[in-house]
Amino acid sequence: MRAPAQHLLKGWLPGIGLFLSGMIVGSAIYMSMHQTSYSLLVERNSVLLDENENLKKEIQNLKKFRNSQSVVKKITVRYENENSAPLDPAIHQELKKQVQLKLEPVYEGHNLALFTSGTEQDRTSEIRKLQEIVSDQYNVKEHSFKVEATSVAIVQTELIVYIKAYASGVSDSFRFR
Repeated sequence: MRAPAQHLLKGWLPGIGLFLSGMIVGSAIYMSMHQTSYSLLVERNSVLLDENENLKKEIQNLKKFRNSQSVVKKITVRYENENSAPLDPAIHQELKKQVQLKLEPVYEGHNLALFTSGTEQDRTSEIRKLQEIVSDQYNVKEHSFKVEATSVAIVQTELIVYIKAYASGVSDSFRFR
């Protein structure tokens, strides 16, 4: 059996190696760009799904409490950033959703007079009650978070609750650097 001539292969070998290494580097760059755009797409999709769900709930509540002027028609939970390393936005959305689901059976459809009328002591006790309902451990993606209500606001028929979340036992993989 005859072996191919070595001098013909020597000229092409560096070119073939460069071509193969270019393919590997190019595919790695493409995959990183694809992963980044897919992560942004998933994050935007979760935000839009949450917004869609909130708008459907708001429409349902507006239809339900159409003739009532002094009841809580909508509960909004807003997240205040803490000074330490921020958590993933998907975790923020899930925490806000869990807190809102916990508050809706207690306050939605109830009279606003709980917060606006009566003595100062009655109003502060109702706010403390709300803070006790919100302040709890919540589990998101197999990790637990301590949530605290920092402030409460009432705008027309909307109850707005501001929360802060602290990671308890969460690995650094969920923190942005």
